[in-house]
Amino acid sequence: MADKFLASESLEDFLSDLMQIGTLHGPTINRQGVLSFNPVSSISDLNLDYHRTLLPPKKYLLPPRQETLHFESAIGYSLPASPTERTVLFGLHACDLASIAYLDRVFLEDRSDPIYQSRRSRLVLVGISCKPDEFCFCGELGIESSSVPYDLFLAKGEGGFIVLQGSQLGAEIIAGLTNLTEITRLAGKTAVAAETAAHIDRAVQRHETFDDSPLWDDFARRCLSCGACSLCCPTCYCLDVREYGALDGQTATRIQEWDNCLFKAHGEVTGGINFRKTRRERFRYRFLHKYYGFGPLRGVISCVGCGRCREVCPVRIDLLELFCEQRN
Repeated sequence: MADKFLASESLEDFLSDLMQIGTLHGPTINRQGVLSFNPVSSISDLNLDYHRTLLPPKKYLLPPRQETLHFESAIGYSLPASPTERTVLFGLHACDLASIAYLDRVFLEDRSDPIYQSRRSRLVLVGISCKPDEFCFCGELGIESSSVPYDLFLAKGEGGFIVLQGSQLGAEIIAGLTNLTEITRLAGKTAVAAETAAHIDRAVQRHETFDDSPLWDDFARRCLSCGACSLCCPTCYCLDVREYGALDGQTATRIQEWDNCLFKAHGEVTGGINFRKTRRERFRYRFLHKYYGFGPLRGVISCVGCGRCREVCPVRIDLLELFCEQRN
């Protein structure tokens, strides 16, 4: 069976074709000097040899702050306008594609979130292969192009990219491109979970929560409760909902914004009661959610091995130490 091949010198034409489908976004350096997904106007803007962006692509599906409901006394309640244009998200690594698949399960299974669904339906996912560094381990979790959802995926090869289609939309896009050539399909690599994943999987199957580990006290002592690990995590989706009534008494808005389970206020409820008063409790809560899941996704590991939390933590806390401790 033949695959499609995109020569490196044709990449700019390929991106121009993608721009005809929707607004092109990819990994670039923003004005603050931070690597993140931003609008792309030229191939020179892109950084395709990156390891990871600071903020994950979940911002396209769950913006840090968004209006979810509007009220006017004259017309009643109304949802925000749905996006009309497609966004082509180019240069996603396999771990970030896996994170979008997880968020799809959270917000589209069971009872679908209409705002999330609207944003997701207008998003075109174009992945690209990467090289791991000392922080990430998605390959050890068996996460690669053969195991994640995408519309198109560019696997780096000599002199260019093998272009894989992962959806009907991807097939339609490929059919309309003229800068691809056919090559004989190479033998596919099967995603195999390596040592790190094997230890995580065994611990999860035993429901090992490391209750007696001294690491919990060590983590709590060192943790600054800055929330950086949750903020940059591609599968964290804690949200807060606030309602603001206007002074005219006729209009109001409901706002949804990112929350963080490491913040002390996250577990606070009316009456001053806090379900997770201490850092130790908050840290364990995040660990349990990340590796054991809650509700309909109980037992589903949401860590995709992107390495963001390990890299950004100012005091170098690493949850994998728990699994390594248990192994040793």
